[in-house]
Amino acid sequence: MVKGEKILAPVRRALNTIEKYRESIESRWISGHSNARIKALNGIFQAAKARARGFRQDETFISIIYLLASPVQDILKSI
Repeated sequence: MVKGEKILAPVRRALNTIEKYRESIESRWISGHSNARIKALNGIFQAAKARARGFRQDETFISIIYLLASPVQDILKSI
């Protein structure tokens, strides 16, 4: 082993990972989209899951998601 080769192993591994996912990385930067919306939806689902604890029906869980995620104006219009 060449001196310093052991130190560069993590860098080599990182470069291999970048090369492996190069197409996906490039397409993400070109598109400008992020996963922020998915993370926001996941936060809503987790809050609904905490509030719906104890309810067994899927309809109840869906209703709580709707109540948490939809704007108040939309709820008032649907009444």
